[in-house]
Amino acid sequence: MTVNVAALIQSLGKTYREMMDAELIPYRTKPTGSSGDPFLNLDMTKEGVFLAFNRNDRVFVEMTLRMLNNKNEKYQFPNELPSPLVPKMNRAWINSQFGESEKSHPPEIFMNDHYGWVELYQYSNSMISMQIDYDLQEQVKTITFLPTAKVRW
Repeated sequence: MTVNVAALIQSLGKTYREMMDAELIPYRTKPTGSSGDPFLNLDMTKEGVFLAFNRNDRVFVEMTLRMLNNKNEKYQFPNELPSPLVPKMNRAWINSQFGESEKSHPPEIFMNDHYGWVELYQYSNSMISMQIDYDLQEQVKTITFLPTAKVRW
């Protein structure tokens, strides 16, 4: 199944029920979370999409798109992306399309795990932010969309 990524981005702040009624989520499985966790998650692995909702009111607060799969080199994001995003991107391409990032964090090693660059941009308006995580070769690994008011850097 495919999902409408652009419509999901515009649905940030809506409830899970509103999104189901609008048929934006192809799964009938409800989001779940660990006891005590303030968020409920819905991982749509085949679609490369991870959704997070507030536990108390089921409001959609974050979406992460998996652009790379470390276990499968031939993986390509299976859904249409809103312009100007494309399935294969690198840091230089992102900077040419979106300009200088608002915030960035350089690559680092933490407990023997290697992390690439992380950059934060405004997406389409000041209400939605886009966080981009890169691998060590500066290829886009994940893109997270969230309300700008929820950004913690």
